[in-house]
Amino acid sequence: MTTFDANSKPSFRERVCALAGHTTWREPTGAGTSHIRSIPSDHMIAAALSFGRRDANDIGPDIAYDRATGHVGHKNRVCLALGKAMAADRSRLVRRNRQYIAVVAWAAYCVVVGLPVVPRPDAVRGDDWADLVAAAAYILETLAEDALSLAARRNKRAA
Repeated sequence: MTTFDANSKPSFRERVCALAGHTTWREPTGAGTSHIRSIPSDHMIAAALSFGRRDANDIGPDIAYDRATGHVGHKNRVCLALGKAMAADRSRLVRRNRQYIAVVAWAAYCVVVGLPVVPRPDAVRGDDWADLVAAAAYILETLAEDALSLAARRNKRAA
């Protein structure tokens, strides 16, 4: 027996699909029509998330798209921007592991998108690896959530 909690927060994927005008399992006909559209779902999601881009360098909508669809189409752009941002940090943890920041960025991307776990490089201590990947994944999730929130606000204003 399953229990439905009306106060539970919808998942990230549900919120992205609702923004794109697709129905969700929570409200079978509440998010739009039930007829088949000629525009593919991925294109509708990309269009909806485009409202969440602050400027040309913002990777929030890119990671949000990859997270919502499971595609890895923006992995290079996202990992490069994340790696640059993390490498610029002057903390002792980053200085000690600077040569592995690209691997950390890829591992965090995999965690956020739901891909298989990236193994820790042998030269990186276990606690350093866990801290770096957790921080990088938090950055990506925050960027995705911020992009989704901004897209929803701008979409409401445009309507």
